[in-house]
Amino acid sequence: MVKISAIHRTPPPLSWDFGRTGGAAAAAPRPRYKRALPMASPATATASLCCRLVRLPLLVPYARRRSPLSTRCSAAQSPDAVDREYADLNLRPLYPNRGHHLRIRQHVNPLSSSFSEPTEPPEWKEVFEDPLLPLMVDIGCGSGRFLIWLAKNSGERRNYLGLEIRQKLVERSQFWVTELGLRNVYFMFANATVSFNQIASSYPGPLSLVSILCPDPHFKKRHHKRRVLQSQLVDSITNNLCLGGRVLLQSDVLEVAADMRESGHRSYPSSNG
Repeated sequence: MVKISAIHRTPPPLSWDFGRTGGAAAAAPRPRYKRALPMASPATATASLCCRLVRLPLLVPYARRRSPLSTRCSAAQSPDAVDREYADLNLRPLYPNRGHHLRIRQHVNPLSSSFSEPTEPPEWKEVFEDPLLPLMVDIGCGSGRFLIWLAKNSGERRNYLGLEIRQKLVERSQFWVTELGLRNVYFMFANATVSFNQIASSYPGPLSLVSILCPDPHFKKRHHKRRVLQSQLVDSITNNLCLGGRVLLQSDVLEVAADMRESGHRSYPSSNG
C-alpha cells in the first residue's frame, strides 16, 4: 500500500491513496492553530482516494500553540517567529559566528543546468546509527528544524532524511545535527526530481514515509513545470515506498494542494476509481 495525503490549511485538505488502506500514522503531530488565518476557516476536510474519493469532515481544534508542522506553511512568519515555534530545540546559540539568519534565494529554478546532475547517495552506515530503521524523507526540508524536531520528539525508531535544493540551508541544518549529536537525521543538498530514485533505492532499510510540505507554489502558469511534484518524482516515490508506505503533502495554497493530488492522478489514473 502506498498512501499519499495532501493537506491544505483551508478546506479542503486532500488525501491520495494507492492500494490497500491503513499503515502507520505520520510522525508529526496534527497541526493545530491558535487562530484562523485571514479569509480562512479552522474547519477543514480530508479526502481519501483508494478506489473512490470520499470526504471526511475534520474540525481543526484551537490551541495556545501551533505544532511545528503548521509553521512550515506560514508564509508570513518572520524568522524570529519560526525560532519561537522551535524554541525547545535551542538552536540559536549553536550557530554563533556564522549569522543566524542566512541570506538565501527564496525561489530556485530546479530546471537550471546547475541542478541537473543527480546527487550521489551517502554511505548510510556513516550518517545513521542504524541504517536498517524505517526512513522518512522530507523533500524541500528548508531550514531543517521540522526534521530535527521530529528526530528529538517523535519517539519513533526511525531515520530522517532532508533533501533541500538550497545548499546554505543544508550546511546549517547539518551543522545543527552535528552539534546536537543526533544520529538519526541527515540533510543532503539535492534536486529531488533527479536524485530521489538513486538516493532512496540505495537505502538498506524500508522507505516508510515521504513528505512534501509547503513547496514553492510557482504561481505563474509558465513556471508550473518547476513545481516539485512532477510525474518523474511521483514514479520515483511510489517505486521505492515500502508496503504500507505513506506520502504526506501539505500546502497553504489550495491550487497547489489540488495540483499535487492531480499529479498523482495523472501518473496513476486507475486510482481515481
